[in-house]
Amino acid sequence: MSKFSGVLQLTDLDDYITPSQECIKPVKIDKKPTAKKGTAKIQIEDDGSYIEENEKGEKKQLEKASITLADCLACSGCITSAESILIEQQSNAQLYKIFKEKSEGTAKPFIVFSLAIQPIISLSAEYNLEPTILARKLTTFLKDLGADM
Repeated sequence: MSKFSGVLQLTDLDDYITPSQECIKPVKIDKKPTAKKGTAKIQIEDDGSYIEENEKGEKKQLEKASITLADCLACSGCITSAESILIEQQSNAQLYKIFKEKSEGTAKPFIVFSLAIQPIISLSAEYNLEPTILARKLTTFLKDLGADM
């Protein structure tokens, strides 16, 4: 049994970033000296391994680059990209995009806003309005945009 109310359901509020994101850490590969410079083709096999084929048709398997857990923990690049993704998902541009999709009929989300008292009081002080009047104005504005509640 859930301890949360059945009346309110929050969707798409997951901050888990899937492992499909690319790591931004550059991998250092030691180059081995070669006697002769030339062109080569690199093929990706079905198992994901890389095969290099030189001009003579000789094939050799290439080493896989690897990143250790220590490298990953020391990098913090993924955390930065994760934060930027979360900010993009919670931006005013994303909000207007959802309102636009709803008005065009391409999406039918049920949009609900919850207004905390602190920003209402802060805005009412800024615009020299009573908090109840400001709350009504905000409600009207959000409903005009397409909010349901």
